[in-house]
Amino acid sequence: MRALESKEQDPQKSIASRRQRILAALEQSGTASIVELASRVGCSVATVRRDLARIGASGIPLRRYHGSVSLVHADLGARFLAPHIERLAEKQAVARMVAAFVPELSIVGLNGGTTTTLIARALAQERKPVRVVTNALNIAYELANLAIEVVIVGGRVQLPHFESTGKIAQEMFHHVHMDFAILGVEGLHPEFGVSTAREEEAAIADTFCQTADQVVVACDASKINKKALFRMLEWSKIDYVVTDLEGARMLETWPHFAPRLAGDDAAVWQVRHHRS
Repeated sequence: MRALESKEQDPQKSIASRRQRILAALEQSGTASIVELASRVGCSVATVRRDLARIGASGIPLRRYHGSVSLVHADLGARFLAPHIERLAEKQAVARMVAAFVPELSIVGLNGGTTTTLIARALAQERKPVRVVTNALNIAYELANLAIEVVIVGGRVQLPHFESTGKIAQEMFHHVHMDFAILGVEGLHPEFGVSTAREEEAAIADTFCQTADQVVVACDASKINKKALFRMLEWSKIDYVVTDLEGARMLETWPHFAPRLAGDDAAVWQVRHHRS
């Protein structure tokens, strides 16, 4: 009864909130079916269709394909520009620490995301002689323009991180070697390990792990103690975690870690249980 009364009091606010949740779901998942959106938002399929029509009419570009919908990003790098990155200062601190931690002449693997994009930029700014393997189109584009040697792994491109995924990408990874696989994640949890909202990204992370000598997880404090839908890696497959100082304080009570390297605004933690 209270829910009905609340809806009657401010229906426009409820509608706006629902449409924001639809946009958030699309931003997180990249592509989603109408049925999936209805389930996640908690409304009917017909309501989602009407909301999507209104969202499109408002000027936000959407792409529809066989019952699925995705956001259209007009520019490959637009969402990776500084004004669009949440917790920018913390992620930049993590990126600088990763760039300092990685030895010269390393072969570095990077998956997609804002944190790994900032890591790529930090490596370029440091002029560190490394080679990069990535499945992220925007990272490959930026590094190639900066004359850094980069190998891009092909496959089916997934939004919102412009990552190539699927069986083709996984097969190509088996033909390269990396000294370090550096992975951005959406959740880091003491029992569940590291996780993401996208199944394809979880599968790619496991392939990164198989072809890299060491695996580094890079995230800011907002991802710690969080569990996303799909597990990417268990703790036994992770060697290091790089996080900002707030995140480092959160990890002090976890049994997994021993401090490895501390800076002014970020830290590297070594996972106690290494891969066999």
